[in-house]
Amino acid sequence: RTAANYMQKDLKSIKEGSFEAPAGQPADGSSLQLLFERFKETADGKIAQDSTEKIEYRLSDGLLTRKTSTELKILSVNIESLQTAKTVDAAGLGATDLESTDADFKAGREAKLDISITGRKNIAGSREEMYYVEKTSVVMRDEYYKKTNKNYVSNFDLAKIEKDELVVTDSSQDASFGPGGVMTEEQLQSLNLDQLNGMEKTQKDLIEQSEDSIKEMNKAINDTDTGESGWTKFWEGAKFLSTSEGEKVRGLRSELEKANTQKDIIDIIGKPAADGKPAVVGKLEAYTLDKEKEFLGRSVPGYSSMSDAQKDIYKEAYEMKLQDRTLEGSQKILAEQAKKDGKPAPEVPEKIIDIATKVQDTTYQDAEGKTITVAGGSGSGRSSEDLRKAYDSIDLAWMGEFNKEPDDVGIYNAAKSMISQGKAKLNVVEMRDTSTENVALIQKVKSTK
Repeated sequence: RTAANYMQKDLKSIKEGSFEAPAGQPADGSSLQLLFERFKETADGKIAQDSTEKIEYRLSDGLLTRKTSTELKILSVNIESLQTAKTVDAAGLGATDLESTDADFKAGREAKLDISITGRKNIAGSREEMYYVEKTSVVMRDEYYKKTNKNYVSNFDLAKIEKDELVVTDSSQDASFGPGGVMTEEQLQSLNLDQLNGMEKTQKDLIEQSEDSIKEMNKAINDTDTGESGWTKFWEGAKFLSTSEGEKVRGLRSELEKANTQKDIIDIIGKPAADGKPAVVGKLEAYTLDKEKEFLGRSVPGYSSMSDAQKDIYKEAYEMKLQDRTLEGSQKILAEQAKKDGKPAPEVPEKIIDIATKVQDTTYQDAEGKTITVAGGSGSGRSSEDLRKAYDSIDLAWMGEFNKEPDDVGIYNAAKSMISQGKAKLNVVEMRDTSTENVALIQKVKSTK
C-alpha cells in the first residue's frame, strides 16, 4: 500500500509526454522499469507547474525501488508483480459508448492509469504464502488538460520557452551525484562544505535503509520452507526428517542468510569461481536447472528428443503455466476465505499466457494528422501460436494440488524463491557498499576543505 501511495502521488503529477516503460518487459509484471518526469511539490504541499524532477521505479526479484535525482528509496522487498495499464481500449468501444460520443470523457479515460501491485510473503514455519493485492487508479492531470483543451499550455512549457532562450544548462554531471551512483574525488572537490555534508547525510541514510532491508530479507530467507515442519525448523538441534535434497537446499538457505558480501551471494553460472568456491546463488541456480530438466521431462511428452529451439519454447510456456497455476491456486484460496467472511470473491486474474499471446495494434497520428494503425505481433522469434500450442500440451497434474505438492516440488519452489531473494539481497548489498565507499570519499574530501 505504501508503494501504491507513492506511485499514485507521482503518476498524477506526470508531465505530459514523459511517461516511458521500456519495451521487452515481462507481461506478468514480475520485473518492471518506469521512467517519467513529474512536477515538483512546493513548500506548502501544492504541485508546481514550472519545475519537474525525473523519477524511476524499478522492480527486480521482488525488490521495488523509487529513485529521484537526490534519493533512492527501497519501497518493498516482497513484491510479486507490479502492472500499470491504461483503462481505455479502443477496440472494445461501441457506437453508443461515452468514449465514442463525448470527447472530454474519452480524454479522461485515456489519461487514466490503473495500477495493480501484488505482494507475497512466506508464513514462518509453514509452506503457506500470504498474498496481498493493492489496486488503485490515477488520472495524469497534465495529459488530461492537454487532451481536453487543444490550446492548453502548461506553466512549465511557458517558463521553459523563456528559460531556454536565455540559459543553456550543463546537466552532464547530474547523474554522477545521484543516489546509488559511484562518486569520484574529482567530482566531490567541486562542492562546498555544506553540499558535502548534505551528500554525506544522503549516503548514510541509504546505508541505514539498506541495512534494515537486509535484516528483513534475511528473516524472509530463514522463513522459506524447504520441507521441514515448523517444529523441526525452530527446535534447535533437532534432526530434519525430510529428503537429502531438502537438507542440501536447507544448507544453501543458511548460507544465503549469512552471506554479507557481493562475492558470497552470486557468481556467473558456467564460469568457475576464482577461489574455487561458488557463491550461494550460483549453487541454487545449478540445482534448479537440473530439477527443471527433470520436471520438464515429466510435464512435456517427448521433451528429451526435441531440438534446442523447441525446448526454449516449451521452457517459456512451462514457466508461464507454473505462474498461472500459482495465480489460480492463490485465487481459489482467497475466494474460499471471502466466502467464509461473507464477502464477494476476488477478481479472477488474467492468465499470463493470454497476456503474452495477446496481439495488440498500435495507433498513432502522422505529421499530417492522419491516423495510422500498425498490426501488433509477439515481438520475439517464436509465434504466439507456437507458444500457445506448447502451453496447452504441458501437463502439470503430477504436481498435485497447489500448496500440497510432492516434497521435491516444494523443495524446488523454495530454491527458486531463494534465487530471487538472493538477487534482491545482492542489489541492496551493492547499494550499501557503494554508499559506504562514497561516505569514506566524502569525508576524505571534507578534510581538505
